[in-house]
Amino acid sequence: MAETPDTPAGGIYALSYEERWKLAAALMNRPARREDGLAAIRAAFPTVPKEMAFTAAHHLYGDGPEAAVDFLAAAELMIREPSTELDGGATAHLTYHLYNWLQFRALLPDGKQDVLELVKELRQAVEENDMEFVKATLQELEDVVEGSRTPPDVTF
Repeated sequence: MAETPDTPAGGIYALSYEERWKLAAALMNRPARREDGLAAIRAAFPTVPKEMAFTAAHHLYGDGPEAAVDFLAAAELMIREPSTELDGGATAHLTYHLYNWLQFRALLPDGKQDVLELVKELRQAVEENDMEFVKATLQELEDVVEGSRTPPDVTF
C-alpha cells in the first residue's frame, strides 16, 4: 500500500500485507473475540464507564469485523456479477460500526471536553427551565456516551 497522509508507513502499515491478512484472519477466528475485545478496551481505557467500553467493543470486535467481511464479500460479488451494485446494506452496516468507533475515540482521552460542554449546556437549560432543550441535550449526551450515533449521510 502506498503511503498517504492517512496511511503512514508506521503502525499496521509497517507490517507486510500477508502479516496484516493473518492478523485479520486471527481476529475473525478468535473463539472469544467479543470477550477478548472487551478486555482489551478495558485495559486500554481503564477509566471508561462499562457501558462505553461495552459499546466500543461491540463496534470494534463484535459486529464491526463481521460487517467488514460482509462488505468485502459484497465487493467480490460485484466483481463476479458486474451488473449488480455494491450492496448498500453491507456498506451502511460497516460505516455504522466505523463511525461509532470513531465517535468513541473522539471522546477519549481528549474528547471529555465535548461531554463536559454538553453537561454545561444541560445545566444552563435546567436553570432556565427549558425542558425541550434539556430533553434534546440529554438525548445527544446519551448518544455520545453510548456510541450509538447514526453516521452522517454520505450518499451522492
